[in-house]
Amino acid sequence: MQIDQKTLARLLSMNDERLALLINRIARESGITPEALGARPENIASIRAALGSATEEDLKRLNALYAAYRKEHGR
Repeated sequence: MQIDQKTLARLLSMNDERLALLINRIARESGITPEALGARPENIASIRAALGSATEEDLKRLNALYAAYRKEHGR
């Protein structure tokens, strides 16, 4: 999975409930406890703000971290 600006724009266009559900699903499938992320509808504004302010460098780091995590955990 690679996150780029187009993907980020699609994520940000989702309503809060749908975005929270997607984040939780991705977390579960990655072996992360969704509750640890705090991706509940009442917290989604801060997650949305963080996603909205992500730069190209942030996305590159995120993609590298995710790839390393998947490699290390065999996912």
